[in-house]
This record gives sequence, structure tokens and C-alpha cells, in this order.
Amino acid sequence: MGSEEGVFKWTDANTADLIVWRVSNNRLFTGRRNAAIKAFELYVKEKQLEGKVTPAWVRKKWENLKQKYKDLKSLSMAGGDTTIATWKWYAIMDGALSSEIHLNHFIKPDHLTSFAQDAPPIKQRKEEDWLIALREMERRQEERERQAAEREDERDRRAAAREEERDRRAAEREEMRERQALEREERREREMFAREERWEKEMLAREERQEREYREREERREREAAAREERLFKLLETFLANK
Repeated sequence: MGSEEGVFKWTDANTADLIVWRVSNNRLFTGRRNAAIKAFELYVKEKQLEGKVTPAWVRKKWENLKQKYKDLKSLSMAGGDTTIATWKWYAIMDGALSSEIHLNHFIKPDHLTSFAQDAPPIKQRKEEDWLIALREMERRQEERERQAAEREDERDRRAAAREEERDRRAAEREEMRERQALEREERREREMFAREERWEKEMLAREERQEREYREREERREREAAAREERLFKLLETFLANK
């Protein structure tokens, strides 16, 4: 706002009022030299802003609004831009600059009757119509923002539900892995116990077989020794008998 920043605080109401006045008085902006500045001089006078803001500053304010709208419009046509949803003046400027606002669509029949009875000047009636349209656009913008917030909340809820489902499945997988690991460990212990049991049985069987074979060998040796002794006794008897 330059040097005027400390003199006058420009509000949203001033901005809305400027948009309404600018579109309602479009005929003043003929494109001729100094036509725009003279028109904004009229604005400053009508709104009793003399000594608070200059026509040049009001003109700059309008040009800034228009330029930002055009920039966002270009970005939107090129693929979308989230700034559009957050800039409060986009819908209003879109209606104002693209001539897409049809006032009769926003004005109720009782409003039209009131306007006809009061019969205000054409210029005043246009501004009143634009104010009604402006309020309707603001209401629609608030509704769009509310719906966008609801959609965002729904996306958050769905994302939270998906995250919870992923956590649940991950917990189930982890539990399954732990159960499978425990089953493998138990199976290894059973197999190891079975191997040890088989090994002990085989060892006992070998020992019993070795002991049996040892006894059999001892018995065989004893029988052979007894047979030799018997043959020896017989030889001695035969020898003694021959003498």
C-alpha cells in the first residue's frame, strides 16, 4: 500500500465493494487515455475515501486482483492448481471477468418486486444486484470449501482406515511368522529328540549284540577247552592202559 498503508486499512469488505463497483461501472472504462484513472477518481469520491487512498492505488489494487485471477486461471487450464480453492476472490473474479454471472439467477422474485417498487437509479440497482450476486457467490464458495473439507476429512478417514488395515495385516503376518517359527523350532526339537532316542536304542542294541557275541565266544572257547581236556584225558588213559 506504500505511503497509504498507515492511513487506511483495506479490508475484505473494501475489496468486495471494489469488485462490485468496478463491474457495475464497466462503461466508464472505455480504454481511452486517462479513462481508468478518472473512473477510479469517481470511485474514491463516491466511497468517500478522499485523503485515505488515491485513485492510482485503487487502480493498482484492481489490477493486482485481475492479474492474480488470470494467473490462477492459466494454471487451472494448464493442469490445475490448489491455490484456486484457497483464494477467496477467485469465484467472484471469475464471474466478474468472464461475464458468467447472471444476476436474475441469484435474485429472488421478492427482491425483484422490491426493486421495482423502490425504483432506485439504474446504477444503484446494478450495484445492489451485484451485492446480492456477490453474497450468493460467497455462500457458494463457502459451500464448496465446506464440501472440500468434508472430502478431505473423508480421505483422512479412509487413509486412517487403510493404515489401520495395513497395521492389522502386518500384525497378523508377524504373528503368523512367529507361530511358524515356533512350530519349526518345536519340530526341530522333536526331530532331535527322536534322533537321540534312535541313537540310544541303536547304541543299546549294539552293546547287547556285542555282549551276546562275547558270551557266545566265551562259551565256544570253554567248550573247545573242555573238548581238548577230554581228548587229553582219553589219550592218557589209553597210554596208561597199554603199559
